[in-house]
Amino acid sequence: MKKLYTYAPLENTVMTEGLLSPAKCHNELKHYQRRVGCEDKAAVLEWLEKSFEGRSRSVSCLTEPIQWQGNDEMLRVIAENNVLFSYDLDELLKDGIVEAVYCKDGSDAGGANENFAKISGDEIDFSPLPWHKCSREKGLLYAVIRHYLLVLKEGYIPAEYITQES
Repeated sequence: MKKLYTYAPLENTVMTEGLLSPAKCHNELKHYQRRVGCEDKAAVLEWLEKSFEGRSRSVSCLTEPIQWQGNDEMLRVIAENNVLFSYDLDELLKDGIVEAVYCKDGSDAGGANENFAKISGDEIDFSPLPWHKCSREKGLLYAVIRHYLLVLKEGYIPAEYITQES
């Protein structure tokens, strides 16, 4: 079993509609809109696809829940103000839900100059993540935390594959 984790806002539809990619998302894509420089969903999805084919149909995941160690308050806030969900990658791959897996291991502050590598599910690194390197002040969260993007054939993980952890 390869258990992966995703945080979603407190108000969500994950347990009814599944875990949605940006392409399937009903909400604004604020995180990406800021980086793209516009609010148009089609432009955001086009920008995502420039990273790698299928990114607009992907969900981001971690190999462990956030480990707040009293360092940057940002981690505590994320963990306390979101719901943690998990799912088994092996099950998703076996059932043909996942089309590809990418690793994002490094970028500049704020997510600029992202580095992606297409990998197999067997290449996911489950070693502990360096949470102590996170710094809101320096714009470092997922720039220093290795995480994965699962490209989903239909753009979402169905709810029956998901467990609510918190």
